Amino acid sequence: MNKKIAGIAGTALVAVAVTFFIFKSQNNEVADPEFFDELPEASIEEPVEPQFKFGIPLDLYEVEEGKIKRNQTFADILLPFNLSHQDIYSIDRISKDVHSARNLVVGKPYSIFYTNDSIKTASYFVYEPNNTEYVIYQLSDSLAVYKETREIEVVEKTMAGLITVSLDHSIREQGGSAALVNAVADLYGWQIDMKTLFKGDWFKVVYEEKLVDGKSVGIGNIIGAEFNHRNNDYKAYAFDKGDGLNYFDELGMSNQKAFLRYPVEFSRISSRYNPNRFHPVLKRRTPHLGTDFAAGRGTPIKAAGDGIITERGYTKGNGNYVKIKHNSTYTTGYLHMSKFSNLKKGQRVKKGDVIGYVGKTGLATGYHLCFRFWKRGQQVDFLAEDLPSETHLKEDQMIKFETVVQLTDKKLNDIVAPWAESGITASNE
Repeated sequence: MNKKIAGIAGTALVAVAVTFFIFKSQNNEVADPEFFDELPEASIEEPVEPQFKFGIPLDLYEVEEGKIKRNQTFADILLPFNLSHQDIYSIDRISKDVHSARNLVVGKPYSIFYTNDSIKTASYFVYEPNNTEYVIYQLSDSLAVYKETREIEVVEKTMAGLITVSLDHSIREQGGSAALVNAVADLYGWQIDMKTLFKGDWFKVVYEEKLVDGKSVGIGNIIGAEFNHRNNDYKAYAFDKGDGLNYFDELGMSNQKAFLRYPVEFSRISSRYNPNRFHPVLKRRTPHLGTDFAAGRGTPIKAAGDGIITERGYTKGNGNYVKIKHNSTYTTGYLHMSKFSNLKKGQRVKKGDVIGYVGKTGLATGYHLCFRFWKRGQQVDFLAEDLPSETHLKEDQMIKFETVVQLTDKKLNDIVAPWAESGITASNE
């Protein structure tokens, strides 16, 4: 007996029982309560919730998942699923304005939704270029391509760490990401040299983490931080005074200079400004009027400050290089890039924008950025310059800022220091 028939039979039994009960009641007879205990329960079929992936109903299709292989094309993947060469050509043409079917990156995941009545026939191809977006190529009915963005949940998190090896080690040890390491390093770039931290220095940070389906896909803003270096306390508070989020100390003074201290993320200074350096390629003494930051090939290079790209090109000595004019006083140069970003000559950039990637083009023996710094037209030692600070808060902004300080201080004070629980002594304790 199937569920539908069983349900009808059960309903009929209940109706008979109710009729019997009424008949007995009308004849002043009390129904036996055990009678109802013996009645079979009516079978009620629960509705099945439809399952979806990328908004596509799974009960209509079979799914094959994979990752893009080296030299694999859109056609290689979908020709076995009964997609014609004409359809592939059409998808290639209409996808250019959304996400070209030719721009499939090795290692990125994809899903094929197909029917399998007599032959496998693809209905949808879904490509995931990153953690927050996916591209749907509709292959049945009418051809179409559209991009969707996953819902991102932003949660506030905290962390405290004791320096035993490096900032990177302390943050990674607690499950933090490279992005968080770089954010903290950039935040304190002008106050603390992250290459010369002391064992026993410590930090606390309140920050935002971005989640998609419960998995981390990056960090958002730092809300507040405290860094104790050589028994000196440095605090930073996020505050928007009307031109975007910036960071200030408890007195409302900017934590940041007008220029980044390290235009290459968490790199190592391999050669300093030296008017009498022996050139490793030319084999003669020639001035080195820049600062070299050693880093792996392809490491992002950031604009040191706001400005306009005045030069972007290649020379035999500089290799691929970019020059940025920041104002009438300061100009910066970035040499030996492996490649440029998509920023062009004449375009305005903000401090921290990626302008290229570390390489060894031109006269260079290893992967590094040669960073040049001009002051009123003369190249100077960037690390020796007393550079201008960002603006401080005005008096009418301080009332609101002081409220932010109080709230952030409470969050920082509530963070439990792991070294306190383990009995390890920090530098100021």
